[in-house]
Amino acid sequence: MNLATMFPLFSPATGWGLLALYAVVVFVLTAIFVKGYADSKTGFLVARREIGGFAGAMSVGAAWAWAPALFISAQMAYQNGIAGLFWFTIGNFLTLILFSFFVKKIRDQQPEGFTLAGYVKEKFSKRVQNIFLIELWMLAACAFALNALAGSKAVETITGINYNIVTLALAAIALVYALRGGLKASVITEIFKITVLWLGILVVVPWAWSASGGVDILANGLGGITGKGDGLFHNEFVIGVFMAVGISTALGHLGAPWGDNGFYQRAFAIKPKSIIPAFIGGAFMFVFIPLMIGSLGFMAAGMNLEIPKNLIGMTTIVSISSVLPSWTVLIVVFMLLAGLVAVLDSHLNSAGALVSHDIKEKFKNTDASEQGIIKWSRGGMLVLAAMALAIANWPGITLLTIFLFFGVMRATVWWPMMLHLWKPGLINEKGMFWGIVIAFIIGFPTFLYGQQFGGGKELTMIGTLIAIFGSGLLSVLISKFSKKELA
Repeated sequence: MNLATMFPLFSPATGWGLLALYAVVVFVLTAIFVKGYADSKTGFLVARREIGGFAGAMSVGAAWAWAPALFISAQMAYQNGIAGLFWFTIGNFLTLILFSFFVKKIRDQQPEGFTLAGYVKEKFSKRVQNIFLIELWMLAACAFALNALAGSKAVETITGINYNIVTLALAAIALVYALRGGLKASVITEIFKITVLWLGILVVVPWAWSASGGVDILANGLGGITGKGDGLFHNEFVIGVFMAVGISTALGHLGAPWGDNGFYQRAFAIKPKSIIPAFIGGAFMFVFIPLMIGSLGFMAAGMNLEIPKNLIGMTTIVSISSVLPSWTVLIVVFMLLAGLVAVLDSHLNSAGALVSHDIKEKFKNTDASEQGIIKWSRGGMLVLAAMALAIANWPGITLLTIFLFFGVMRATVWWPMMLHLWKPGLINEKGMFWGIVIAFIIGFPTFLYGQQFGGGKELTMIGTLIAIFGSGLLSVLISKFSKKELA
């Protein structure tokens, strides 16, 4: 089988038909369930704070299941075996459980809050708020770009439609209902998404296992395409995976929600007593997805598929299309569209909340009415979409490049925030501000040089540790030193 020439499987007309089908479904669903939510700031930004535990769990789990879970999990399993999939998944799973207890504290302290940036402004200062606004905005833009690129590349691979055009189409679909219904529209599409993903995976993935040769093929592929990744620390290869990819991926995931306003926004929207159950339930709803999708990478390795470099990010698609009838790939693409477009609207809503609640207040004489605030939110969505599309369509950009770019960046705020919530008073304003800034200025370039510019796995690991743990250590030390100065 020549994988380099087997694609596209379908005509562009089929691709546009699939996009249209998805658009119609989500437009109908959101039109039915979001009426009246654009009447107030609370309705538009946090869905009237009425999301229950089960719906909240589905929303959180779906919001967490984005391009990396749907694409990079299979790629990691194919290239690095058990080592790759383990380090990719473990942080993904544990982080939502850990995060739930801390985000509940924020909601208890700010029962009428809207954003993380608003919380840190009240607890620390405007300059700390500004640092968080930059990080939260960059994460939303990069995450939007990553998911738009992943979905577009999948559609291009299968139907031949130029991915640049598809990124515009996906963004337009998400914008249409997000602009209309705000966070409530996002929750509705996430419930639809998690249902589609679970049902599709339960049908397609076991079918693919059977068609490829069953358990023996999966077992043969547990070491990845090199055969060396069948463990965690037993050889030089898996130790290299741990140092170059594993530690930054696992820790990056553990710190991910701390720097993603979308998860705080959900915590402000879920009923207070349901926050912890919703986030823990969301973790279990999520973890099934990368484990099952990742198994397709084992399957491809066990079959000794030689996936071309230009298709390595599409390991999920390549694995399915190699063993199942071509029409089943359309089911997979619909699943992926449900998974990725629902994430786009999540980041649109995050940006809308940041603009209308935090950035708007920095401008004098703006419209303070409910509809004025909602207009600012919608404007923020449009600006974010434009910025993210520019990133997604940057020549030569890849999924892994975008993922690694913001993975460490978002985790830089993890330890300072967690320590602040664990022991109030431990970190003061100077500590929070300079701890994050210094750790990022030193750690991120070190990580980037090691990962992307030939510095090697040691520098990659050192940069990761500085950016993540250095920020927490510096925040505490600077806080203690500044307190002594005042004394």
